[in-house]
Amino acid sequence: MAESWSVDEVQTFLSLVGEERIQRELDGATRNEKVFQEVAQLLSAHGYHRTYKQCRDKLKKRKSDYRTIKDHNCRSGANRRTWKWFDQMDAIYGSRPASNGREGALDSATSLLDNTIEDDALSTIDSLALSPCSDASTVIAASPPARPSTPATSSRTPERLVPGKRKRSMHHQEHLAVLREMQVADIQQQELNRAQRELHLQMAIDEARQAREQEAALRTEENAQTAAFNQAFLNVMGMLVQAMSGRQEQNSLPD
Repeated sequence: MAESWSVDEVQTFLSLVGEERIQRELDGATRNEKVFQEVAQLLSAHGYHRTYKQCRDKLKKRKSDYRTIKDHNCRSGANRRTWKWFDQMDAIYGSRPASNGREGALDSATSLLDNTIEDDALSTIDSLALSPCSDASTVIAASPPARPSTPATSSRTPERLVPGKRKRSMHHQEHLAVLREMQVADIQQQELNRAQRELHLQMAIDEARQAREQEAALRTEENAQTAAFNQAFLNVMGMLVQAMSGRQEQNSLPD
């Protein structure tokens, strides 16, 4: 089990993550593993040893909590929530777009879905608390006399869903569909990036092989030209030697 984060460690972690350079890299990165590896190394330099996955999960949880509280406080006037890390997180993300990069979009959608579920639960509790059914005697006294029962027919009218529950169910389904679409799009983008990297790597390998083949062909041609030059030089030298030998023989003959 991972060791819990201390207050000083979280403060140091947020100060490192809040640097503008780190935020720009997180905004522009589809796969942010290298960014969080750098954050883990910086955190290790301060005496706190965490893996890049722990750093990524910690920031994701802090961002989700921050957006949940901020959205709640924006909708609620008097019933405001407080949080130990709100000011420090607001200094980092208060002036930044709410959905920078794919990670930010997923976090925002998740936070929005959590807030919707929470608000629906609260509204359900309030409606039950304010329902006139809580006073049984009033309902019985005010209820009209029972009508005579009618014969049962073969077809019964189906029960209608309560509009509020149906709207909440549709609302939840829409948010879940959005989350699934974003996850599918993220997986497709990752596969596209992987295919592009593999294509670039294969192109680089092919170019290197072609360069080696061209270099080998040039060296073979140079060697052939050098051998031909040497052979021609030797032929010329042989001819000169023969010519000089013939002159010497002529000079040695008696007059």
